[in-house]
Amino acid sequence: MERIDTQVFVAFDLETTGLKPYLGDRIIEVAAIPIFNGRIKRKYEFHTLVNPNIRIPGEVSQFHKLNNTDIENAPTILEVFPRFKEYVSGTILVSHNARMDMKFLDVAAKESGILPLNNYYIDTLELSKALLETGPYSLEHLSKRFKIYEGKSHRAYDDALMTAKLFLIFIKRFGLKSLSDFIKRWRG
Repeated sequence: MERIDTQVFVAFDLETTGLKPYLGDRIIEVAAIPIFNGRIKRKYEFHTLVNPNIRIPGEVSQFHKLNNTDIENAPTILEVFPRFKEYVSGTILVSHNARMDMKFLDVAAKESGILPLNNYYIDTLELSKALLETGPYSLEHLSKRFKIYEGKSHRAYDDALMTAKLFLIFIKRFGLKSLSDFIKRWRG
């Protein structure tokens, strides 16, 4: 990995049909927002709905407000994952509960017939638990606590933006160099 201060970080989030990718749940929305030199670069963001070719359960739809009509004409993961993989190539991924999102991306890679991501990543949930004295540590709670709440959560774009802002708060408070101890390599 190159010098940490010259790295592009990409805060991302997924919305899915459920919580179990190995039992058939799939991605229905992907959003990613780059961070470079301590700034969010919204001009270069990545965002798309995804048609999972399965039905979104009603109880899940109530959670993120995406329904089957919303995604029926969206591209499939076979189209989206290769573009996303290229988009994040050479970056350090930033996610709140990274292991969950990365497992979904592993399944997407397998379904797309290409190698999974092997990016470095940092988990803002892990940072929160390690560096903040009190919780709760949900993205919504932390966003309200640090006054970066976007007015709605449980949609990929808003959650990716809040994750990016939360990561910048951690950089300001603790310094990028100290956060580098939390950077890991994903080996899907």
